[in-house]
Amino acid sequence: MPDTLVERYRWAEVDGLVALTISVIAGRSEEEAVAAFGGTRAPRRIMTFRQIGDLLAIPEAGSFHPMLIVRAGSCIVTMENTGYHGSIPEIARRASAGGGRFFSAYWDMHGDRQVMYAEDGRVRALFDPVGGNRTPAGSTVPLPRWAEGVRPEPAAPGASCLALMEHAMRVRIDRNWMRQPLSAVILPDPATMFDDPEAAWRP
Repeated sequence: MPDTLVERYRWAEVDGLVALTISVIAGRSEEEAVAAFGGTRAPRRIMTFRQIGDLLAIPEAGSFHPMLIVRAGSCIVTMENTGYHGSIPEIARRASAGGGRFFSAYWDMHGDRQVMYAEDGRVRALFDPVGGNRTPAGSTVPLPRWAEGVRPEPAAPGASCLALMEHAMRVRIDRNWMRQPLSAVILPDPATMFDDPEAAWRP
């Protein structure tokens, strides 16, 4: 029997979302969340997800890294169309430091995907939710407790990622966020953000 929470997000498989990084940050203001992503002094725009995709398809876009931002209750949700800031462990640590929580889901056109959960400045889990080995990186625990109630489907990796996100953070991801104009911030290139880039990617 299909998992009902995975079924809720089946639209992720049919809406052309071949690449997405989406993050939910709890316990932070919008300004604090944006700062954790490196966008403290970044310019703001109003854009749609499709407009971002169109801009990224232009060769002149270069290292253009836009991120959409929306508030969902007490949480901040960020969305990157082909960007990947939210998949970097160091950003998860920064966004969750001092009692916050952070969850991100990432997948791309090459079939790579991951979910990551951080709390109070520490990455607690990072794993492929539909891969053969669902053991978090660097851990002997088969699954975090918050993931036990969701049955991911290999045929629906995007839906599985979003289902785990809602299960962990209690934030329902709205399909309309991918269609409506939202506040967008232009982030720096990840290659320029960290004094120790290798350490930034270590869980």
